[in-house]
Amino acid sequence: MRARSGQHRARMVVAVLLGAGALLACHPQPSEEPEARGPSKVAWMPGDDKAESGDEEPEDDGSHEMLCHEDPEAPGCPWDRNAINTGPEGVWGNADPSSMPLPVARPERCPESAVMGEMIAVPAGEFVMGCDDLDSKVCGKRERKRVVVNVAAFEIDRTEVTQAAYQRCVEANACSEPGVGFEPTAACTNPVVNVSWKQAGQYCAWLDKRLPTEAEWEKAARGTDERVFPWGDEAPTCELANFEGCGLREAQPVASHLAGASPYGVLDMAGNVREWVFDREESRSRQPKRGIRGGMFTDPGMNVRAARRQWGDVSVSDIGIGFRCAR
Repeated sequence: MRARSGQHRARMVVAVLLGAGALLACHPQPSEEPEARGPSKVAWMPGDDKAESGDEEPEDDGSHEMLCHEDPEAPGCPWDRNAINTGPEGVWGNADPSSMPLPVARPERCPESAVMGEMIAVPAGEFVMGCDDLDSKVCGKRERKRVVVNVAAFEIDRTEVTQAAYQRCVEANACSEPGVGFEPTAACTNPVVNVSWKQAGQYCAWLDKRLPTEAEWEKAARGTDERVFPWGDEAPTCELANFEGCGLREAQPVASHLAGASPYGVLDMAGNVREWVFDREESRSRQPKRGIRGGMFTDPGMNVRAARRQWGDVSVSDIGIGFRCAR
């Protein structure tokens, strides 16, 4: 019996050796060239010093960067608060995410305070309108007609019509939206621009108002002492008006230049944006143009004078033209 069991064990050893030889035959041996394979990608997490397969750092498959985007304060990320980060800037640059400004929340609708519909009363009486200086740098050809005008009492908007105010008219389906530049929730107190003469008139009518006449506009701007600008005769500065010399090249919120108020307290009648008035151009029966008064943010200082006159087709709209109402 012992002899037989010994023979049985010997047979089993031989079978195991033969099986091992067969397995070795199926795999390349050190003397053989291994098959060409692509680089193995090993997921690496912060804290791993070495890859299991060798001494070199494993190739990052992007999971670490994704982790840091989701949580920049995770271990090994740029703002790991439990370690001193002496490495390069990392995915967040050199700014701490906790100090980054939050996105600006835009209101769905401008607040009532942004409508700014206050009106100023201008008393009845005479004033000198126009300019008759022959120097073209002082007076343009269109205003070389100095006349005394008697104007009845009226009221005029203290500021140019704001985008918030015009938004109310659009919501009431009484006004059509202006062209480019109408962003009432982003610029509630900026003057509404890119409105035609007709659109301006529709807005004023919606409030039982109207566009001011040229004489009303000019009297509200310069009073009765023949001043050149709403604030007086001194040249404009950026404290007084938004014009070319300020370099802003865009409209600013209304009432930004309180020092530039007219004798009656009317604001922004020089610079910022030009304004439609009611009057049509003289001696022009076919396709009459309508008056545009005041200067805009790209006009040189002398072009924001209270007497300066311009004209535009009723369908014209421009980023530098707004309006105010009267009654």
